Amino acid sequence: MKRILLVIGMLFVSQSFAVNSTTFCSSPTMANQSGCTSTCAAIADAGSYTLASGSYADCEGVATQLTEYVYKIELGKETIGGESRCTIWEGDDIKIESGSETKGGLYSKYPISLKNCTVGTTYDTIYFTLGRHVDFAGESVFPNDATKMVRTASTYAAKDAGHDDSPVSTWRDNELADSTLNYTAGNSGGGSGSPYKKLGASISATDLTSSSNAVMSWDEVKTSYAWATDSSTRPDFICDPTDSTTCTGEIKSDRYVTIMPASYTDGLPFTMKEGDETLDLEWVKYSSIRGTNESKGVKFLWYNDGGTLKYAGVSVTYDDAYMKLSNIRSNEGL
Repeated sequence: MKRILLVIGMLFVSQSFAVNSTTFCSSPTMANQSGCTSTCAAIADAGSYTLASGSYADCEGVATQLTEYVYKIELGKETIGGESRCTIWEGDDIKIESGSETKGGLYSKYPISLKNCTVGTTYDTIYFTLGRHVDFAGESVFPNDATKMVRTASTYAAKDAGHDDSPVSTWRDNELADSTLNYTAGNSGGGSGSPYKKLGASISATDLTSSSNAVMSWDEVKTSYAWATDSSTRPDFICDPTDSTTCTGEIKSDRYVTIMPASYTDGLPFTMKEGDETLDLEWVKYSSIRGTNESKGVKFLWYNDGGTLKYAGVSVTYDDAYMKLSNIRSNEGL
């Protein structure tokens, strides 16, 4: 008999799981704005596109597909060195599919079980083992011209299996300088150096309205090395240097562990009691399309080439998800 494991409602997942929904900018620009998100469509609609010649900037598009794989769920503690992790679910039959306005429920033939957890232990964190590669597709209008479109493309769509994960320079370049590398950061003067999957060997202004969105592979482990520069605070993890719970831990070549602390989970912390054998776990996430000119899921990188706007790359973006852990109980009657 199948038991409900996760319920997905309008979904998107993240390395750092957000609770509050995205605030979209009321005056969208190509410049980074603290506290709000600019979509390419909103910039085009407002006629507010501005980007200096020779500069890179990005804006959000629409994810039409996001496919992720869940392999294991553990309860544990946030405490470094005293994590007390215990597996409550493990399997191979959960594939999360989302994009556009997708909604749905997920079920598993493998039940949640607390038999590996310890009575009297207070758990405040969930550890997820996920597939390191996310399959995604997406699209956007040009932020300076809503009659033209950019889409995910096939040239660099495959998994980047030919380069080491670290250092970042082995797989990500600047200015699309090396055609053998799948990722770019635009230019080094762009600030954060965030990775984008290349859309081609060179920047392009070609209108892709008549094309289709290619499915591309995004490597969560590899791209984590661009932001997770702390490898000493939490053993076997690389973490954001400002947050010891925003971390990636690689288990095998195709899987990684990410952490969801109590602050992002209704129902945590909880203390395991005698007779506790199972529970309900709900994973609530938002769809890519939120409203008119409002969307999340993929972010396109643009370059002003002497007055001509060209696209350079695309990245997966995440936001707006939370967990709910409830109905801790015995297996009686199941």
